[in-house]
Amino acid sequence: MKDEIKYCSRKEGIIGYGDSEIAKKETNDCVVATIASCFDITYDRAHKFCKEQFNRYNREGVIMVPNTMYSFYVSNKTLNYKKIKPIGEKSKNHLINHYILDYDVKVKGVITKRKMTVGTFIKQNPKGTFFMLVRGHAFTLKDGVVVGNPNDATQKKKHLQYVWQVK
Repeated sequence: MKDEIKYCSRKEGIIGYGDSEIAKKETNDCVVATIASCFDITYDRAHKFCKEQFNRYNREGVIMVPNTMYSFYVSNKTLNYKKIKPIGEKSKNHLINHYILDYDVKVKGVITKRKMTVGTFIKQNPKGTFFMLVRGHAFTLKDGVVVGNPNDATQKKKHLQYVWQVK
């Protein structure tokens, strides 16, 4: 299939994932796994980082990811010598610090805005490391390869809520 998105399992894409006793006991840890794979750190280090920076409890998901990531961006924080940068157009609403992921499409001669999907983003960004956030879930895109759950590479029509480039 020519439009197939390449996939890398957590065990292959995250340092120390297969040997981590913490990972074996965890659930709802997509942000932990995404931090580990984006920043090239061990799963255990990412787990500790999420506990400290995102106030994450064991076996529970992370809330307020966009706000915390935005604060990392504006404060110029690094993790493993890497920084983040939001992708998209800054919202004109001054009360929120969000970036809008839309793109222009010409339909019957009229240019309209469409929400960015996983598949479209991957086509437009074949190189680089990205922290991808869809509704209720996070995963990594690294040089066109998805690191996360197997279905992250098959659900190309999911709308992206936020994306941060890591470099």
